[in-house]
Amino acid sequence: HDEEAAAVAVAVGDIPAPPSSSCLDILPKTGSRSGHSASSLPMGSTGKASATTYPARGDTDFLELVIDAALPLPLYWATRDGVHIFPDPNRIAEIQRLMTDTWEMKFSRDRRLVHGSEAVPLGCRVANVLRVENHRAFARYSSYKDGLRMKRPGPCSPFPVRTSNRINLLDEDVNENYLFHGTNPESAQCIARDFFRVERAGSSAGSMFGPGIYLAENASKSDEYAKEGSGVYVGLCAMLLCRCAQGEVLTVSEAKDTREAIRAGYDSVCGDRLAAVGTFREMVFFNEEAVYPEFIVIYTRVFE
Repeated sequence: HDEEAAAVAVAVGDIPAPPSSSCLDILPKTGSRSGHSASSLPMGSTGKASATTYPARGDTDFLELVIDAALPLPLYWATRDGVHIFPDPNRIAEIQRLMTDTWEMKFSRDRRLVHGSEAVPLGCRVANVLRVENHRAFARYSSYKDGLRMKRPGPCSPFPVRTSNRINLLDEDVNENYLFHGTNPESAQCIARDFFRVERAGSSAGSMFGPGIYLAENASKSDEYAKEGSGVYVGLCAMLLCRCAQGEVLTVSEAKDTREAIRAGYDSVCGDRLAAVGTFREMVFFNEEAVYPEFIVIYTRVFE
C-alpha cells in the first residue's frame, strides 16, 4: 500500500518522481484505458476539466469538453515539461523479452537493400534502454488520440498485434499499441528530441505502401532498417519502441500507395506481407502525431 500511495503521489504532483521506472512493479500491464488523454482526465487529479454547452445546428445542443487541464502523464515519468532522455535500466529485461518474443528469422528484400547482405541475425541483446519524456510531442500525441475518439461514436474495430498487452496500460478503444522502428543511435536521439517527419519517408528503404511512418510488430522486421552507430556507438544498433494510435486500420496485402485510405475514413494501414508472401506485417502512419517514440533501445545483433 505504501508503494501504491507513492505512485499516486507522483501522479498528482505531491512528490517528485524518480528518473527510473521504479513504479513498474505496481503498474498494470494491460487495460482498456490508460487515462493519458485529456478526455479521460478524472476531475481533480492533475488539473481541472470543465464541460460547456454550445448551441448546435438545428434544435439540439451538444456538449464540448473544454481542455483547461494539465495533461495526464504516465505515472513513471519524472518531469512535467521540456525534453528529457533518461536511462531506464528497469526496462531492459522487459524489452529484451518483447524483442526476443517477436524476433523471427525471415529474410525479406529490405534487409538486402539496406545492408547488402542476406544474413539474418538469430536474435538481439539489449544493452540499454532510454526513456524519452518529450512533453510537446506527447501532448500532440494525446490530442491526436482525442481526435480519433471524436471521429466515431464508439471504439475502433479491435486490431491486435504481436506486442499487444505486453507493456503498460494503453487505450484499446483507439487501438493504441507499442510498435518498433529501426534506425541508428544518432537518428534515434534526433527523432526523440523532435518528431517523426513524414517527408523523410522512404529515405532508408523505399515506401511500399506510400510515403508514411513505417513501424512493425516484429523486432526482427524493424532490425532490417537499423544501422550501427559511430564513435561510442560502434557495433551498436538502435530501435525506437513507440506508442502508436492506430485507430481504424485498413489491411492491404499488395504494394500500392494507400494514402487515399485516410481520406476514406481509415486512420492507419497494415501492409500485410505476412499474408501475401509469408514475411511480416508493417504498420503505416500518414499522420506524424499518431506516433510517439517513448523508448530508445540500444542493442547488438546476435548471429551465433
